[in-house]
Amino acid sequence: MPRFLQLLLALAAFLAGLWCLYAGYGRGVSLAGKTETGLTYLKTGIDGKTRVLTHHSYYAAGFVLLLGSSWWLMKGGSRQKRRAR
Repeated sequence: MPRFLQLLLALAAFLAGLWCLYAGYGRGVSLAGKTETGLTYLKTGIDGKTRVLTHHSYYAAGFVLLLGSSWWLMKGGSRQKRRAR
């Protein structure tokens, strides 16, 4: 794969990670996020099941995308020379 295409994919993943973090924060402070948090605590108190909030999933996806794309921008794409036999 050409290096320029790899760079574009890594930058797209980086921007998607930033968007996921922003969307997660927006969801967490919104009325919908606060309602979801309260209902999740209520449901957990009733049946004891563990639940993951939607904005926590956005945070996790954003962190993974940022970490992976940062690594790819720094380390990926450097091809090793093959030895002649």
